[in-house]
Amino acid sequence: MDKKVVSRGKDYTFMLPMFKELVLQTGIKAGGNLIFAGCPGPCYSFATYFSFGLRDLNLNLYYAPESDINHLHRLEYLENVGMVATRKAAPVRAKVIVLMSGLCRIPFEQTKKFVSEALASDGIIIGESVAPGIFEAQGWDKEIPFDALFEFSIKSPTSYKVGKQIG
Repeated sequence: MDKKVVSRGKDYTFMLPMFKELVLQTGIKAGGNLIFAGCPGPCYSFATYFSFGLRDLNLNLYYAPESDINHLHRLEYLENVGMVATRKAAPVRAKVIVLMSGLCRIPFEQTKKFVSEALASDGIIIGESVAPGIFEAQGWDKEIPFDALFEFSIKSPTSYKVGKQIG
């Protein structure tokens, strides 16, 4: 997969602003849908972390455990706590889907089905990874039309444009 560096941070303190900028480059507008899809536990934690940095954009934020559109939950800000999954939501189509690297542990066909069910026709797919190159190593880049990648790292978090180039 060809990757073009969009931004690289010095350390973890750059992650939220970098992720927010990557999401803004998708062209998503207030009221738009963004779905994080990942595994229970670690991916959910990262989804709430990254959504905390997006809370002022007035987006409809969701979490889909194990890429299951029928188990979608709203992510909302809870004062003095942060972002939490507050209630189950009906399936929606999203302008932005964030596929989290924990999904590499579930059957790939489930995530492919999720993308076809949840991605809007003009939608953007961002891959979020705690292990640089995991989507390529798993062959996902051959079957998922990623537009961008965000590689989480305590040192040097990096965002990339790929595919049809967002922004």
